[in-house]
Amino acid sequence: MAATTSLGPRALLASLRVTILQFLADPQWIIGSAAAPVVFALAAFEIYRFSSPELVLFAILGGGMMSMWAQTLYGSGWAIGQDRFLGTLEPTLGAPVDYIWVVGGRVIWNTVSGLLGGAVVVGVVALAYGRPLPIHDPLLFTLLFVLVMLALSTVGLLFTAIFVYSRYAGFVQNIGEFTFYVITGCMFPILILPSWTRPFSLAFPATWALEALRAATFTPYQGLSWGVQGDLLGTLVLSLAYIVVSIGLYRRVVHYLSDTGGGSSDDY
Repeated sequence: MAATTSLGPRALLASLRVTILQFLADPQWIIGSAAAPVVFALAAFEIYRFSSPELVLFAILGGGMMSMWAQTLYGSGWAIGQDRFLGTLEPTLGAPVDYIWVVGGRVIWNTVSGLLGGAVVVGVVALAYGRPLPIHDPLLFTLLFVLVMLALSTVGLLFTAIFVYSRYAGFVQNIGEFTFYVITGCMFPILILPSWTRPFSLAFPATWALEALRAATFTPYQGLSWGVQGDLLGTLVLSLAYIVVSIGLYRRVVHYLSDTGGGSSDDY
């Protein structure tokens, strides 16, 4: 048991290394996680550039969020699917280490690459802006920007497990990308959405993290009534809940895949 436990970190690092090499060998996600968000961010910037400085930040945040979510949804959501598609699932499940360590390495890289894509968006729009961005506390903005990505990674971790049970994972990925931009308030505050959508929005930790970022760094900003502290608490509680549920689902996933012989790539 101790030997198996000690293999976990080694498996995590090995998975992280292989995922990076796969990305460098075929960096197709650069289009979705960096190039496309830059185009959208620049388009939003041109619309907002002669408005208030806060709207320029909305363009930056919206484009950065697009980059991070695209990498989370398609990268982390496909973390198990790629093993089923490539036929490497059975040998991986047979290894003397919990499968979540392998998935964890992939999710970590997707988180890092999503942050890098978001940084590219911020940098490009900052150059187009031509003067210092209207961010009152750059350090706080950076920390909360990272918090948003960490909250997104927990969503990707949960989706990875859920997608195993679905024959419509690809369909969910395609419609989920733009739906998520709206429901989490990526491009605009959730307060302008119909009231009946509020429970759906607040079910995602990224919504709370985005509200905390805006409330703490945008002046003025009329956010949710409980303020920054409430947003941070909601982010923490929901993120931990997603992680706990994900671990439970992964245990069920391993039993499910073992019973079904790894499933079929036709499910995707």
